[in-house]
Amino acid sequence: MKLNKKELRKIQYDFNSCSNRLLQADYEDYAGVLAKFVKYMDSTPIINDYICGCGSCDWNLEEEIKEVQGSYGRLIFLLGETDEEEVRNVYAVLRFLVETNNSVYRGVAMGYSSSSKWQDKIKGFNERFVMVLIRHVERYLTKIGIDMGIDEKNVYNVTVQNGQAIIANDNSTVTATTHIGVNANELERLIASVRTKMDTLTDTDKETASESLEVIEAEIVSEKPKKSMIKTAITSLQAIKGAAEFGAAVSALIQFIGPMLS
Repeated sequence: MKLNKKELRKIQYDFNSCSNRLLQADYEDYAGVLAKFVKYMDSTPIINDYICGCGSCDWNLEEEIKEVQGSYGRLIFLLGETDEEEVRNVYAVLRFLVETNNSVYRGVAMGYSSSSKWQDKIKGFNERFVMVLIRHVERYLTKIGIDMGIDEKNVYNVTVQNGQAIIANDNSTVTATTHIGVNANELERLIASVRTKMDTLTDTDKETASESLEVIEAEIVSEKPKKSMIKTAITSLQAIKGAAEFGAAVSALIQFIGPMLS
């Protein structure tokens, strides 16, 4: 498929929106929201190709799901030993649940929380099962963005082999730079690194960090970047008290772009 960075960002935004809606869904609405989530993945070529590239689930899904449902909370699904197994197995189960119009919270979700509340069981199922697939897809899309660089004008051919994206550009290879002299590919790598270290942040800090990174990306690639806005975004990132890995990633980003802002 042909894809540029702007189109990739839209896909990432839409996937995050679909994922967040599923993670926050009420247990009574869950089956319908899950169906929309699966439909989005099926209808988005870059995501569907990734899932298909991870192979086919070799489970007897009807038997596996019946066994978990019939255990009344004593059993949960085994995910697999590799990333590819996790992707194809979780996706296959979710798709089967949609196709059979399964209520989820009354069956397969029962073993994912010791609480007697249906909503807690859905929450546990999301966190321990569905999130595995979501994280793999997010990481996959982020890696494609890193490989593509930050230039939204270039169009890339993206193909998937064995669950791995192959990025090809017909244009001659050059090192991308921004309007203020920053190596765009390295900048994108550092920003992606910060994003992958945001899991331990509070929801408020995650939002602040995401907004700050978006400002930095948008301004640095702009024809007339506003250095004051970049500096404000950097200050916001520095103020966030996250884990050591998050702080190290932020420091690396600031060290890289700091000299260009003086």
